[in-house]
Amino acid sequence: MYSITVSPEMYTVLRQRARQARSSPDKIVDEALHAYFNYEEQTWQHAFDDLIALVQARTMSFSSAEIEADITAAADEVRELRRARRHTD
Repeated sequence: MYSITVSPEMYTVLRQRARQARSSPDKIVDEALHAYFNYEEQTWQHAFDDLIALVQARTMSFSSAEIEADITAAADEVRELRRARRHTD
């Protein structure tokens, strides 16, 4: 079991909420933390899903071969820049 420290004012509110819910302060905090982290994870997941949808919508007009060619060209360009940088150092 772990412990956390809260201000006396917050603990008073926590005890009141626990009494109202016929629960314990520990359980109220545990449930609140679970809800917070679950919400945070869902928010991140929704943002990521939106980003993926945007990327897919923008790339639908390109064929797989065009995308692969762009990726290959970019990778070759980076390799060449790194090679040139090594020779100048």
